Amino acid sequence: MSILRPLPDAPDLDDDDEVLFAWDNGATLDEWREAQRTGVVTLSMRVKWWWRRTRRVLR
Repeated sequence: MSILRPLPDAPDLDDDDEVLFAWDNGATLDEWREAQRTGVVTLSMRVKWWWRRTRRVLR
């Protein structure tokens, strides 16, 4: 059990694995499917990924 509150934009743990994996990588489901199809990861996905990991440290 984490001592920190869950992030406000975190999906339910009961959601589909693809939804959780997309969120964990900083993307929406549509963005993640496009990245899987094309092999291109956008800068916004990388920034969201970094921010979600840094925000816990900053609070």
